Amino acid sequence: MARRITVIPPQRQQQELAEEPKSKKVRVAAYCRVSTDQEEQLSSYENQIKYYKTMIEEHPEYELVDIYADEGISGTNTKKRAEFNRMISDCRKRKIDRVVTKSISRFARNTLDCLNYVRELQALNIAIIFENENINTLDGQGEVLITILASLSQNTSKQISDNTKWGIHRRYEQGQFKISTKRFLGYDHDENDKMVINRGQAKIVKRIYEEYLSGKTTDYITRILIKEGVKNWNGSTTWHTTTLQSILGNEKYMGDAILQKGYTVDFLTKTRAKNEGQLQSFYVEESHEAIIEPNMWKGTQLEMKRRKMYLEEHGILSYGINVERNPFSSKVICGECNKAYSRKGWKTQYGTRLVWQCTERYKIKGIVGCINRHVDEETLHQAFVMGWNSLVSEKEKHKIRWKEQQGVEDLLVKYRAAEFLKLIDEVGMVSEMNTDHMLATLECIKVFENGCLGIGFLDGSEVLLQGE
Repeated sequence: MARRITVIPPQRQQQELAEEPKSKKVRVAAYCRVSTDQEEQLSSYENQIKYYKTMIEEHPEYELVDIYADEGISGTNTKKRAEFNRMISDCRKRKIDRVVTKSISRFARNTLDCLNYVRELQALNIAIIFENENINTLDGQGEVLITILASLSQNTSKQISDNTKWGIHRRYEQGQFKISTKRFLGYDHDENDKMVINRGQAKIVKRIYEEYLSGKTTDYITRILIKEGVKNWNGSTTWHTTTLQSILGNEKYMGDAILQKGYTVDFLTKTRAKNEGQLQSFYVEESHEAIIEPNMWKGTQLEMKRRKMYLEEHGILSYGINVERNPFSSKVICGECNKAYSRKGWKTQYGTRLVWQCTERYKIKGIVGCINRHVDEETLHQAFVMGWNSLVSEKEKHKIRWKEQQGVEDLLVKYRAAEFLKLIDEVGMVSEMNTDHMLATLECIKVFENGCLGIGFLDGSEVLLQGE
């Protein structure tokens, strides 16, 4: 017996179509973009907006939704294209029926991005009209042409990127470079686009270097600047430790410049990486006027290296945390195991007793490690005072050594010697400890099991105080 097949037409769809008014207009949006901030490109940007607005408004079947325009944004990816992303969001909300754009290169220079968005809008029955290529993405041939043309556009972007890199590299070989001084404390650009010193900001830069070499940590200096309301490059009084660390390590402050410190790994994602030998780099000496004397800058790098080695040697994570309230932070070292002491607050009937104890003593819970004794914080204050006064009492002998150190090659040793020569007379004998003075002179206090305390100063001097 032959089978009978009956076709059931889509009644609901037909009904909905029948109910739609024949006069319903197509909701059209336009997307335009220019990739640079050059004056002629900005003019093109304005012209694109005007063109699309006029074109859509004059077309009787079109209803203008909006003009989505990104100014000065690269087309290689869509992450930072705010207007493009807003347009896609409106498409997903079914506010748009058709998107008109000048070309595939204006829409996206990344093949993957282009095809992904084309397919997404196709699924929503939204057409993209590429005027230059005469492509409607809802046509059967659209996706094949888009794939080919988007690939060519992406290749063009790569060529442009390669040419740009080549040009930058050639300028680097000649010692030519340009950096933005907008966020570069201490420098501006003159009318000839040459880096010149901003005298007011330069004073702040010098102070940061001097404070650091006087023993203060970047955390401490940051809090000082904020407390005093010192203004940074943009007039704000907000400072960050990372900013100071960057300032202290930037060779441009001594008038030199390292070029090609970083490079772009992927021209599409704009991913950057530190140049650790993957590419050539160039060191340009005396490329511009210096704010910091070369010897001072190099001495600062040696001090940074010294602090890093000090932390590694004694198993300390951070150098001098919150020294205003905890001045001996990272300064107390165990004379038995060479690890750092930490401050403890012991509760007593008279209040809290501040003591310092080796961090290795109870490193494993319930097991006693290092058996070295603890020491009261007041004892540390007294030990520093006694150690310093011992230097002052024999200052003539030490002055001979410090003057001899003025001729050594080690710039940090030379700097310390000059500072101690100045401080020994300026400060003289002391009766109590001053935190800034201590930071500028003390390297560490070593605690020994027999009760002795070894006072080590940053100039290399050592004073041994006998125990009980």
